[in-house]
Amino acid sequence: MTKIKILFQSYLDAPKLIKILNLRWGYFIGGFVGVLLLLFFYWISGHIGDWIFKEISTIFNFQEYSRLVRWMFIFLIRTVMISIEYFFFKTILLGILAPFFSYVSEKVETHENGKLYNFTFKENIYLVLRGIKIASKSFLKEMFYTTLVLLLGFVPVINIAVPVLIYIIQSYFISYNFVDYTLERHKFSAEKSSNFIWKNKVVFTIGGGIFTLIYFIPIVGIIVAPIISIVAFTTTTLKILKTEDVF
Repeated sequence: MTKIKILFQSYLDAPKLIKILNLRWGYFIGGFVGVLLLLFFYWISGHIGDWIFKEISTIFNFQEYSRLVRWMFIFLIRTVMISIEYFFFKTILLGILAPFFSYVSEKVETHENGKLYNFTFKENIYLVLRGIKIASKSFLKEMFYTTLVLLLGFVPVINIAVPVLIYIIQSYFISYNFVDYTLERHKFSAEKSSNFIWKNKVVFTIGGGIFTLIYFIPIVGIIVAPIISIVAFTTTTLKILKTEDVF
């Protein structure tokens, strides 16, 4: 319970810490990238919807109902694409934001512990590449376990729990993208980092769930979720490391 309290307090304190560290410009980074991704998926979904409609029109003659059917198809495709976008956006968005997350996480730790990091350009590139690698690997694992859970949807009674299980799985793997920046600075190997996250899976899964809930707040979520979460996760990770005498 102590670690969970630390997590909630870290999320509550994140906006204040962002202000103290003069990182308020970071809200626009995550928001800008997130909006671009949404616009891209919205644009491409319209083209895919048109293509599907034309292909089906060659088989069926909609005639006077063509406009209505076309609108229904595009609406359906766009809805599906936005759903797919959410599933993929974590890897795309968090991968693109890796340099930004690395920078913010470092600033938070300097503020919390007074420790300065003078990374060379080469080391910074390594941190970014590791962040992208971690995001990609966690995404593949997430897809695997999500697919297994989706198969449970065909089992009566158990299928009721499928949405909750998917939410838990996605929340857990989201945490990888926020925690590893701190662990890497403390020379954790990828394997040791995974073990640490698994050991603290409850608190980090809750953290990933909070990120998801914030992100789904219309308009505001896209702007505030990325930076608030990286600050909250960094603070939480540092305090857990202290309680486990890792320093």
